[in-house]
Formats: sequence, C-alpha cells, structure tokens
Amino acid sequence: MDNTLYVRPNYHSEELMATDFNFARELIDKLDGWVDKLAAPLMPPRTVVEGPDLIRLELREHKPHTVMIGKCVRAVSGIHAALALADLGYVAECAALLRMVSDFCTEITAIGEALNRGGELPCAVRTFVDHYFVPKPRTPDQFAAAERTRYVSREDLMKAEVRSAENANVDGEQLRTVHRFINMTYDAYVHGAYETTMELCDAGTGRFMMCGHLSPSKRQEFVEAVFLKLHEVVIALEFTAAVTAHAEIFKAARDARHAMDDSDPWKRS
Repeated sequence: MDNTLYVRPNYHSEELMATDFNFARELIDKLDGWVDKLAAPLMPPRTVVEGPDLIRLELREHKPHTVMIGKCVRAVSGIHAALALADLGYVAECAALLRMVSDFCTEITAIGEALNRGGELPCAVRTFVDHYFVPKPRTPDQFAAAERTRYVSREDLMKAEVRSAENANVDGEQLRTVHRFINMTYDAYVHGAYETTMELCDAGTGRFMMCGHLSPSKRQEFVEAVFLKLHEVVIALEFTAAVTAHAEIFKAARDARHAMDDSDPWKRS
C-alpha cells in the first residue's frame, strides 16, 4: 500500500478505481450462510454455568473440526467488519482487522492440513486445539494464580502452508517469505507504526483524518485489500468443508475461488 502523502490530493475530484467489485461484495454476503451450514452439526450450543451471575455458551463437540469452524466464524465476521471500515475510510483499523483475519486463516489451514494427512496430529496443532477450549480466567486473581501458557507460534502453524505448497510443486520457502512480508505490512497497522499514522495526515491542512480518510481512491485501495484477503477466507472455508465432508459448501467455495482466480483484483495480485 502506498503510504506517500507528500502531495496533497484533491479529495473531491478523484475518480474511483474502475474495477467492478460487485462480485466480491455479493460473495461476502454469502459467507454467513456457508458458515452456518458448516456449524450446524455443532448446534444448538450448550450452556455452561460458571457462577450465579455468569454463563457461557459452548459448541456441542470439542474437536479439531470445531476449532476450524470457530475460526471461520471470526474470519467471516472480520471480513465483513473490515469492508465496512474501508467503505467509511477507517483504513488503518481496516488493515488491523485484516491482520487478524489472516491469522484465523493460517490456523484453519494448519488444522485442516493435519487432518487431511491423517494420523496423529502434530504437537503444535494438538497444543493449539487444546488451548482453544481452555476457559479464560474470569478475574484478576484467577489470572494471577493461573500457570503461564506458552502459546503456539505463528511460525509453527505456517509450516502447514509450506507443506501444502510443496505438494503442489510451489516453492514453499518463497511462499513463507511472502506471507511473512504481508504480515509485517499489516502488523504496522496493529501496532500503530509511524507510517500508518502519517497515512492519515493531510499535508495540505496539517490535520489528521481521524474520522475516516477523505480520499476516495485511498478508501478504494483498502476495499481492494479486503477483497484480496477474501481469497484466503474462501480457501479456509473450502478447506473446512473438505475435512468436514460438507460437499455443498466445498463446491460453492471452490467455484467462488475459481471465479476469483480469473477476475480482478485477484488476477492482478
């Protein structure tokens, strides 16, 4: 993404990018229904009472497939929110959400790849699944008394993507390098890096755009970033449908992915 703002843009006369994104917006609207169908075997949720004033909901089975579906829920919710933020001009916040969505997709891929290979789950995947179902401390005292948890690193989970790439005769290490670079770019928004602050600066007025970026082309740039991330989300849903043997959603996701591969902005990426 271009962070250069040394020349003051004319926010009221810029033309929007020519690409027709109607297909992507319609696809995002379909994702909720796909996830609901994937989650149906785990519903309705069960109620767990933790105290006189506290209950929580749990899906009906705790297994690796459940984690994949739970992460699909968050990925689809996240892509909806990121698009809404991009449309409103909250470009930095949009990018921070896309970083989260990327992690959810990596986690889904890691579990799905392990289940697809069969046999015992790799230690990193098994630990990640176990951690997912551990209830979080509800009070500061509980948190202080709890044993420190060593969470599975993103690098360990990314190994699944490398293996899948190499099985498809793709350079796995190059894929890992590109993935790390993209994550680094989005990490800057999560942590409020200097460049991401200056991206919100109007050099002409000397003011910061904290109620939405005023440039239509900048908003459209981040809308396109959302749609590029949508490709990852569709692949994650396709993978989840495959390992849960949901033929309808698998076909719908696969067909959507093929359509994306042949159209803008995915073809240009």
